[in-house]
Amino acid sequence: MWNNRIVSTVDEMGSEYLELVEVFYDSDGHPYAYGRATIGGEDVEGLYTQVERFKKSLDSPILKYPEHFTGDVNK
Repeated sequence: MWNNRIVSTVDEMGSEYLELVEVFYDSDGHPYAYGRATIGGEDVEGLYTQVERFKKSLDSPILKYPEHFTGDVNK
């Protein structure tokens, strides 16, 4: 399973950095990996769908990496 979520990381300068990304979950429902922040689709309607998913994810709690993830995330 996956959904879009905000993930908080720390950049090279030690500052918090937020990304809106696809988060992937293990069979127990725990986040284990996430992908790069992107938006894409096969057509404009697909882009609208992605934007709507992104908007919904803004209401979910922010996931902190690595604290909330069970796997070794390779961005």
